[in-house]
Amino acid sequence: MIKNLVRFVFLVLAGTALFAQTTKPEDAPTASVVGYLRDTGCVHRFHGVLKPLPNGCLQACVRAGSPLVVLTKEEEVYHPISSDIPDSDIRPKLLPFAGKLVKITGRVYERGGSKAITVERIEVVKE
Repeated sequence: MIKNLVRFVFLVLAGTALFAQTTKPEDAPTASVVGYLRDTGCVHRFHGVLKPLPNGCLQACVRAGSPLVVLTKEEEVYHPISSDIPDSDIRPKLLPFAGKLVKITGRVYERGGSKAITVERIEVVKE
């Protein structure tokens, strides 16, 4: 009985510690990310290609509905998300920038090696 009580208290304390470490969305740091706005399929399949090729592949993938990601020159991948909760569709906001070198400013989130950035501001930058 005492062992069960000790286990229960340990689990409650561990759960409380984990819950206390959870960050709120508004606590995420604001940053700017510069990279090519690319279709996720090519980014993950073709590691040798940093910027989009002029062969129409990107446009075909975008027309087919491939999600868009930001690929930095350091080969980090960021998934653009809205700053709304619940999340809203930002694809229409991103489409005019597909294939271009962009700077996105927003809050950065990381989880399990995956990175996301809210699109609070997006602009084309010179190469």
